[in-house]
Amino acid sequence: MSAPLLWDDNPARKYFDILLATYWGYPLVMYQTYLYQSFGREERAYIRSELEMLPNSPLKELFLSILEVIQAPTGSFKIKSFKLKDHGDKLVHTHEIMADLHVFFRIAGLSWLNTPSVEIFTNLKHHSINMIYKEKHIARFLYQYWNVGTQQGYSIKRRNALIYHLRASDSLRRAFRPIAEGAWGDLKPLELAKIYDIPLRQPQIRALNSQTIQNGRIALFEDSKGINTTESDHLSTKFLESTLKIQSDLSDHEDKEGNGSGPEDFLSFGDFGGVDD
Repeated sequence: MSAPLLWDDNPARKYFDILLATYWGYPLVMYQTYLYQSFGREERAYIRSELEMLPNSPLKELFLSILEVIQAPTGSFKIKSFKLKDHGDKLVHTHEIMADLHVFFRIAGLSWLNTPSVEIFTNLKHHSINMIYKEKHIARFLYQYWNVGTQQGYSIKRRNALIYHLRASDSLRRAFRPIAEGAWGDLKPLELAKIYDIPLRQPQIRALNSQTIQNGRIALFEDSKGINTTESDHLSTKFLESTLKIQSDLSDHEDKEGNGSGPEDFLSFGDFGGVDD
């Protein structure tokens, strides 16, 4: 079994909050401050019964596994929206996203790269034959079920805790392979942009091109160390090494509403194989 998880390590912590507020009989008011009460066998049983009604999916499996090891919450909490569906919806769109694996893993990967819901929606429109989801459904899904944006308080430490939890289970590791090999993988920026079809602005393209050229030149310098050269040739390559500078991280997408990105650009993702505090 995975190590214990803190309440805030759970990407669905807001959904769990909604369920607890309902179970404890709180009046459901947006932005109202609520106090956490006891979190024992009865509360876990109630949450489990609600989770069992979610569509069968890797995310449902993850939530059930988290419930087994999640520690009791403390203090208080607020919820900006208790709505789980819109009136008149024939489908519970927020729930159904997790069962549409093509859509879910694209949303999961892009949001892990701190892409705002508006840009995720635009991205999905080009990759879904029958696009039934609206931007509001994606934004709600990210808030309630996959709240992993670093600007929403989901730190690198929490990301690594979630990844370790997944890696502890063979079935979860297999189920989440698409994101493990994508946003969580050890990929270069351009490879990530290709996988998720992230549009790059001209400054980002120029930075990537410059990075590629510089890396090539440095590689040539390293190779030259093992080749017999005249002293003047070696001095010229040594000068090249001292003057080349690796570009800093790419500039980020513009900050937009909801799940916007900030100084942490789309490269800000946890390493599937490493841990940073």
